[in-house]
Amino acid sequence: MVIITIQFVEVTENLIPEVSKPDEGFSFNGFSSVDRWWLTERTAPAPSEQEITEKVPYSQGELDFSMLGGERFFDTREITYKLLIYDRYYNARKEAEQELKRMLMQTGYGQLSDTHDSAYYWQAKCESIEVEDSSEDHSLTATVKFKAYPFAYTNHDEGEDYWDDVVFNHWIWQTTQFIVNGSQTVTIKNIGSRPVLSTMEVTGNVTVAVGGQTLNLTADNAKGTEIVMEMGDNTIQLSGSGSIHFKFKREELI
Repeated sequence: MVIITIQFVEVTENLIPEVSKPDEGFSFNGFSSVDRWWLTERTAPAPSEQEITEKVPYSQGELDFSMLGGERFFDTREITYKLLIYDRYYNARKEAEQELKRMLMQTGYGQLSDTHDSAYYWQAKCESIEVEDSSEDHSLTATVKFKAYPFAYTNHDEGEDYWDDVVFNHWIWQTTQFIVNGSQTVTIKNIGSRPVLSTMEVTGNVTVAVGGQTLNLTADNAKGTEIVMEMGDNTIQLSGSGSIHFKFKREELI
């Protein structure tokens, strides 16, 4: 007689091996680095300032004319990613290199998104790609450089608060849409790093008075009309009958 003993063991999460995969990286022009590449380094130094200075004879120091209207102006910035992929087959590594160059270098400026700052995106273009293949450890490394506008844009217009994009240490909840029936004063805050332009969507007839200018707007002539949202509080006088929606994205120096 053969006696078979069956023992049941509870399977816990600790007994199931986890297969790790990349969870940090960038996306650009339909390419997502986290699908295949490991991000080993990210470099995004602050942009350099466009300095305009003059030295006056027999005076100390120099005169700095870099700030016009109280705003500092910057050069385009460089964002660099170092990527790594492991594959024992050379042809697979070569295919990954070709895909990287094809997807990133064939277009000009576009939207560069980064998991490090997921609430924002950069307006950028890929400037260069340098790769190094190692048959010894079956690895391929790539250094990808982007040239970008110095400020990052919020993913969505101000007032459109998507929970996943909320940056709690630098965020406000505010409305940018108003029903107008008579006269009223509204305040819209721009907590970004620089003044930005705002478009307007209008129904009915709405008069907007802001920054010393007065605009009489309808649905038709509001198209293509913009106002400046200064940093901080923007006090706007509204009158008429209808509705107005101020649409702008913050620009952040991050």
